[in-house]
Amino acid sequence: MFFSSDGTKGFIRRDQYAIALALIVDGDVKVGVLACPAYGTDGGTLFYAQRGKGAYEQSIKSFDSSLPTRIYAISSEKKADYRFAESVEGEHGNHEQQNALAQRIGIQQAPIRMDSQVKYGLVASGQAVLYLRLPNAQKQSYRENIWDHAAGAIIVEEAGGKVSDMDGKPLNLSANEKMLDNRGVIVSNGSIHELVLDSLKV
Repeated sequence: MFFSSDGTKGFIRRDQYAIALALIVDGDVKVGVLACPAYGTDGGTLFYAQRGKGAYEQSIKSFDSSLPTRIYAISSEKKADYRFAESVEGEHGNHEQQNALAQRIGIQQAPIRMDSQVKYGLVASGQAVLYLRLPNAQKQSYRENIWDHAAGAIIVEEAGGKVSDMDGKPLNLSANEKMLDNRGVIVSNGSIHELVLDSLKV
């Protein structure tokens, strides 16, 4: 089981951050929870999923009195409406490559830059079709931490999206605390995933 607070710099800026919890059994995430106190308009949002049971969101502030809403990754074919998400910090990704890739697949709007795994919630709830985390050009040997992705990954997958590394391989969540076998992370609504992977080869 992994528990982490994610988006420390976002918290300091009074921007987006998340508290993430994931139950991993033999490398497979069974349950994922993201508490995002600064996301949404009603006192924060809780995203959660159980394998095979779908993904949901619910207000944190009115959790005891509100009902969960099942969420789905966006399936719209209108590329003009597509948005993609990336980290605020340039060292946490390759902004130049990510923007070029987004343009190649037809995304015209500016990226949503946001701290923490809240970006997984954006894709899972249809607010973005893509979250890119490609290796920084100066840090090609960097590998992602499991706890920065496990909870968000199951939420996106249970919402109908897809998560892989930039080579199309599933995230290896069993070998180490870091995903040593994976380069970068691609999170999508599912329908554009292969297009993104193909565009990376250009």
